[in-house]
Amino acid sequence: MTEEMSLLRGFFNPAARIPLKEWTGRPEGTGVYFKDFVLRDPADLSGLIIEPEPGVALLPFNPERTIAGLVREEYAQGGSGILSRVPFRARWIPGRIKEHLLRPLLGARLARTGVFPRWPIEPCVEDIRALVADAAKRAGTFPEPAPFWPEGKRYAAMLSHDMDSGKACRKGYWKAFAEMEEAHGLRSSWHFCTEHFRDATAVMEELSRRGHEIAWHGHRHDPSVLRSSGNSFSESIRANRDFFKEYGVRGFRSPNFIRTPGLYRALKGILGYDSSARDTAAEIFSSRTREGCCTVFPFMRNGVLEIPVTVPDDISVRCVTRDDEESIFNVQLQKIEWIRSRGGVAVTLTHPESWISLRKPLFNAYRRLVEFVSRDRCAWNVLGRDIEAWWRKRAGGCSADSFNGEKPHRNRK
Repeated sequence: MTEEMSLLRGFFNPAARIPLKEWTGRPEGTGVYFKDFVLRDPADLSGLIIEPEPGVALLPFNPERTIAGLVREEYAQGGSGILSRVPFRARWIPGRIKEHLLRPLLGARLARTGVFPRWPIEPCVEDIRALVADAAKRAGTFPEPAPFWPEGKRYAAMLSHDMDSGKACRKGYWKAFAEMEEAHGLRSSWHFCTEHFRDATAVMEELSRRGHEIAWHGHRHDPSVLRSSGNSFSESIRANRDFFKEYGVRGFRSPNFIRTPGLYRALKGILGYDSSARDTAAEIFSSRTREGCCTVFPFMRNGVLEIPVTVPDDISVRCVTRDDEESIFNVQLQKIEWIRSRGGVAVTLTHPESWISLRKPLFNAYRRLVEFVSRDRCAWNVLGRDIEAWWRKRAGGCSADSFNGEKPHRNRK
């Protein structure tokens, strides 16, 4: 099955795909037909299913190509913003100045209405999938769906942290987050930069010993991933193979969420998943107001599983809530509840930094979020490597009952 087909035909059940037929002007038996056009306005799907005759459902666009373009963010391709070309490194900017720069930049972009993708919820990809499923049901060709997650869980929940500075390791900022998660029976995925290993090695060893996942955040935390050639990034990956092997690293998140086709080519065959995309977000390194992969489900990209960040991250959400604990919690909880209704994956992202999630309102909001998912019987609380292992087995036809992924620690109720 091609990656594009898995986004739709094999999405509900990889072993029994939805049959789709291209429209030639007349139906050739019952089923779901499509016209080979990309949908230009995915925000409005009302009245798109046409039924020329009983048992025949016609879509006036190609849902597979449309979804593929959305999740790969083809609509956003173009020039990058001026901030991606600054001649100095982000770590040289004090946290307080970063905060004052980010609030107006991100806040204004997130507050705008009538902009695609919508924030904090962009339902278009899930709506297209639901539309095709409805068409297949009308035509009587919808296969028996396979469970998306093991153990009968309704959705997956993954907690993650980006360690953007060596200071966060030296000062022990990570401890409050890890201890709070562990108190609720959970573990999380931690992304570290290579340049901070002198400060981070003891922290990584401790987190790994306690059952958390160690992941990679690139060589250093600045926009160099965007400016560097593909060969440079590939060399950086090869230089860190010993680190990947020692800590069982499977995941990567690009600094500043920068994503390029070369990034996925370089990761292929070395790391198993990426978590650099967000389903909908304001991008300060883009000329566009907002970008995102528009889906709350994992998907394959050049052999690498993309696990998008789907819960509004701490930096973004504080730019529109003015650090109000109740508002922060409500925005993030609303998104998790929507993800649960669609059966996707809720990926949270916090930054254990003094000017971000160590702030009392943000930390308290995160604590409440952890409490919520730890009590939610619908949530499959796992690490990124577990999601990767399950999604690959599911794509290969593994049933939920037979899944037996290797987990040094499983987040349990």
